[in-house]
Amino acid sequence: MLSTLIKRFRRFPFFSLDKRTWLKNVIGQEFDKGRSVVMFYVDIVKLTDVEYRYGDSSAKRVLQIFERILPAVSRQVFEIKGNILAIQKLWGDDFAIYVSFGATVSEEDCRMLSIHFQEVAEKQLNRHVSFVNREDLRVHIGYAWLPGQDIVKEMYTSVKHAVHMAKYGITSEKYTHVTQFHKLLAEENVQMHFMPIIHLPDGGALGWEALARGPQDSPFATPATLFTYAEETDTVFRLEHICRKRALEQLRYLNPHEKLFINLDPRAIDDPFLLRGKVFSLLEQYGLNPHNIVFEITERHAITNYAVFRKIIEEYRKKGYLIAVDDAGAGYSSLESITEIYPDFIKLDMSLIRNIDADPIKQALLETIVQFADKVNCKIIAEGIETESELRTLMDLGVVYGQGYFLGKPDRGMAQVSGQAMNFLRFMQEKRSNEQVEPIIFTPAMTEILAKTICVEKHAKVRRIHEIFEQNKRIESIVVLEEGEPIGLLMRFQLYQILGGQYGIALYYDRPVAQIMNTNPLLACKDDKLEEVARRAMARDAHHLYDVVIIIGEKNEYIGIVTVQSLLDKMASIKLELASSANPLTGLPGNVQIERELNQRVKQKVDQMVIYCDLDHFKWFNDRYGFEVGDQIIVRTASLLKEAAKRYGSGTDFIGHIGGDDFILITTAQCADGLGAFISDAFTPYFADIYAKRRMEDGEVLSMSMAGVYIQPGMYENAEAIAKQAAVMKKLAKSYAGTVFIKDCEFPFEDRLRLQG
Repeated sequence: MLSTLIKRFRRFPFFSLDKRTWLKNVIGQEFDKGRSVVMFYVDIVKLTDVEYRYGDSSAKRVLQIFERILPAVSRQVFEIKGNILAIQKLWGDDFAIYVSFGATVSEEDCRMLSIHFQEVAEKQLNRHVSFVNREDLRVHIGYAWLPGQDIVKEMYTSVKHAVHMAKYGITSEKYTHVTQFHKLLAEENVQMHFMPIIHLPDGGALGWEALARGPQDSPFATPATLFTYAEETDTVFRLEHICRKRALEQLRYLNPHEKLFINLDPRAIDDPFLLRGKVFSLLEQYGLNPHNIVFEITERHAITNYAVFRKIIEEYRKKGYLIAVDDAGAGYSSLESITEIYPDFIKLDMSLIRNIDADPIKQALLETIVQFADKVNCKIIAEGIETESELRTLMDLGVVYGQGYFLGKPDRGMAQVSGQAMNFLRFMQEKRSNEQVEPIIFTPAMTEILAKTICVEKHAKVRRIHEIFEQNKRIESIVVLEEGEPIGLLMRFQLYQILGGQYGIALYYDRPVAQIMNTNPLLACKDDKLEEVARRAMARDAHHLYDVVIIIGEKNEYIGIVTVQSLLDKMASIKLELASSANPLTGLPGNVQIERELNQRVKQKVDQMVIYCDLDHFKWFNDRYGFEVGDQIIVRTASLLKEAAKRYGSGTDFIGHIGGDDFILITTAQCADGLGAFISDAFTPYFADIYAKRRMEDGEVLSMSMAGVYIQPGMYENAEAIAKQAAVMKKLAKSYAGTVFIKDCEFPFEDRLRLQG
């Protein structure tokens, strides 16, 4: 029997996988001739059903008949347009027929040949099968082109391709769509749209999420259908690989502080293109680094092996990439993913965000998530924001980043925040600014906690940086300079993290430090306020949270560094000092802080106004109605001064409580009149309820005398000189009835001398 089959199929040999070299050579020769090669996959539909119903011998008989008729049917059909190279038995009842065509063969030609083969094969098979009480046997068929670049690999992938096509039926619409989908993959015909992710406090772009789109006039125009076909054809990894390549082509449009968010399916995470590919040369070309790329680990498919998954994630971290957990709260393994991955960002699924403004349960849940994220130094991004009310609620709950159609729709380019959303965010920014009633207090300049570190030029090799760290165990940072100006920073732990990766040394050791440095370090001027620098430092990404702050001079030249630890230590010291010297009743800075602030202000190069505020007849009210009413008046006065500074101040105003009923307010010369006018107008209404409860006697009315001392650069030497002039002006102000505001600059110089005398 076997010898008969061999003779019969001498022209069309069956062979096993160990003969694939022979077939590779045959196919290769066809490509050398400029011909096309197509693999047609065929099998018998539900042959196992025949075995269950009629027995094993009947099923074997059907297969033998099919093997016998296959060469003749193949020759009858395919040699109309091409030449049969070989017929390969794959497994069971599955066969691959390799056919060579001229260069003019089309998709429609292959489709019509497949339909013809199916008709002929089914007719021949059913004519030879003799057992009764059965339905007609049917044949599946599918096909796939071999591109000719890696023939052995294509012999395998073409079978997978053709199998997926065959199961839908050659004449069905789904078959047509699957064919189009495989063509899309072959041509990498995928476009990327980019959706902005917005920093809600100021409306700036944190970055953009790359979203895949198929051809516009095709069944794959939306991501849902695109990835549905990828799932059905088992080509998710291939499709995601194409999407990532397309997304990374847009790196050139990123600024150093912006990020590109790219989706990464857990099943397709070990992508050599990302871990060992040319991504790093792209980053170097555009002056970026891996921190500009955030991989979103989607939860649409559960992670089954966290031990392996964590190991791969660590490889990404060692390269410097950032990680986000996507679709958190969508009903899968959100908490497990977060605890296992330790992401830099948590992206909340839109199901949690939708109508959150009207759902107290969602609000309570989100508030808990925000608190959790703060504790683990992770940033929250709310997805799917579609209304102003949702955005307002999210901001009230402390969410810092968001994306959604209300903020900005996906577009081919790097889309910006929409005009409507930007107007709302500006309104919220102004509202927050107005609500900041606490006065700015004195803190030392950055130079008081300045330290030094080693600096290198941007062309220095990573090898040299490693040697410096090894030789200087006490330094934790190196600043990268270009013509004396800092352009980058590298921390010790970040370098070791990068070099500690599997390919770290091989990739980077002999490359310039500019390729792996942080190109967007936090810079602060030497005269910046310490508390503002501390706020900016603590608002950084978790990966850079403890990077040093680089201090620069007036011409952007490098001066030194400040560590986060020294910042926090100094802030703690200041707070302790404030707590010990602040007035216990109003909480405002006391005399120690006031004197320090005045001495600092006289050194500044701007015109300022120091306003001394003294309540008139306060002692009478305090003695007449008791300390409780007196304390109420003092606290109310402090609130009035804060409101005045909030509404009409400069934003850098200082309010202090000298003691008793004496206060001080320091502002710019331009804001002084507005402040004085508001206090004069609002003073009596501010205490109306106190008046209403008590009968005034002897015409006593509570009022305030405000004495302004104008400060120009170089006019006063210290706080004592200012206090001396203020005492004169305060005495003059008290000579007027009611609430008044007088300024020494309104009097002629001779009159001021006379007043001082």
